[in-house]
Amino acid sequence: MQAWKGSAGQSIGTEDRLDQMKPPSTFDEITHRERTLPLSRTVKLRISLLVAIAFIIFGARMFWLISRYAVNVFFADQWDFNNATLFQKHSLWEMFRWQHGPHRQGVGALFERMVDPLFGWNSRTESFVIGGVIVVAAICALWLKKRLYGDLCVFDVVIPAILFTPALWQTLFMTQNFAHGPFPLLLVLLYFLSWTCLRPALRYGLVLFINFVTIYTGFGFFLGVLTPILLILDYWTSTPQSRVRKAYFVSTVLVAALSLASFFFGYTFQSGVKCFSFQPQSPMSYLAFVALMFGNFVGIRHVTFPAQAIGALIVVALLVSLIIFARRLSAGKRAGLEQTGHNRAVIVIGLIAFSLLFCANTAYGRLCGGLGVALQSRYAIYLEPAVLGLYFFLLSLNHDSRRFFLTGFLMVVTAASLNIDRRGMGFSKYVKQHWKTCYLQTENIQECNKVAGFPIYTDSPEQTRLTHLQEKLAYLKATHQNLYLNQKSP
Repeated sequence: MQAWKGSAGQSIGTEDRLDQMKPPSTFDEITHRERTLPLSRTVKLRISLLVAIAFIIFGARMFWLISRYAVNVFFADQWDFNNATLFQKHSLWEMFRWQHGPHRQGVGALFERMVDPLFGWNSRTESFVIGGVIVVAAICALWLKKRLYGDLCVFDVVIPAILFTPALWQTLFMTQNFAHGPFPLLLVLLYFLSWTCLRPALRYGLVLFINFVTIYTGFGFFLGVLTPILLILDYWTSTPQSRVRKAYFVSTVLVAALSLASFFFGYTFQSGVKCFSFQPQSPMSYLAFVALMFGNFVGIRHVTFPAQAIGALIVVALLVSLIIFARRLSAGKRAGLEQTGHNRAVIVIGLIAFSLLFCANTAYGRLCGGLGVALQSRYAIYLEPAVLGLYFFLLSLNHDSRRFFLTGFLMVVTAASLNIDRRGMGFSKYVKQHWKTCYLQTENIQECNKVAGFPIYTDSPEQTRLTHLQEKLAYLKATHQNLYLNQKSP
């Protein structure tokens, strides 16, 4: 019997070829069949070139914004969380576990301590390094797409548009913190890349390790909440022949639970806002808050009904994606869903659930400040996993509807990526630059707060005294770091 080579390199006989010609019964089989259709080398090259050009354009725009608006002076919370790495002496473990507000600094503090002294704690240079971390995260996102869906396609230009969106400008050059946004994003993508490993020992080993360090890094904490659930979901929906041994499964869940529990050793509850209360508010208010977070992500920066309506549509799409993939996992258990399709479902559920957990927590903790708080730019980077997960979901639709929804998705994300908050960026630069210029001349904190029209740390003299801001500025002057980096000694 004549045989031919299949996509995985194995020999396939005539009967097998006839079996492959049977009509597919699930969306997963349809997308798998279409993914394996051969493309010419020229077409693949053109698509790769298109995605590369989009990556370069969106990435270059991000670095151009950094170059235009970043200023070399610490701002707001930087004067506090840099106690761990600059203003005080601490061990690496203490830096890793350093708590600032509700979260810990984790990998962000270790990376900052390793890198920032090389350029004199220059806040402007730090912004470029943060941009570099996001570039690596974007490469991981493209790699994850390739692992799940095969070769690049023209719609993959949406991935750099998502990862390099200007909606995250506060993360880049307002109050830069490696632990609050950049490294949680990178770690989350590395975490889900680990789920694509075929060897169970390598897959679960990487998942558990990355889960541990992510728990301690900013709001990557929510991955720790999610990991035991994903492990249980993965085991329960796997076919008996593809499952790991029960003892191995129980041990992985136990390690994940202990990793999460370890976070709370020595932890002190700290709310991000003074108005916080455990008393819950109206569920509709929380939904409106989350909807505005996603509305802000696509460029609508006002508390209006259209912003809430568009954001609500995105939230509904995310919830529908979760439900459909959860049902496909359940059905795949009975029908024998192939491993790639199984991993794809677990990963998409995880990406979306991570962002929704963050949104729910932020709404609960920040709603007391008003719905306008939902429009903070620094939240945008935590929404990117969900938007990426929604894109992966759309890639899994059947051929008739997939192109329509992907085209609409691409148009929305591209339009959002072109919407730049120049007013907010300009105000941030104005305050920092004028405060820095004033302080280098007068060394009067309160006077420079008035000159800049906004405090560099806080407008409370008592809080300024408690954080030893004057002493920290004197230390920077004595060591020629940060705003004093290029200042000559008298």
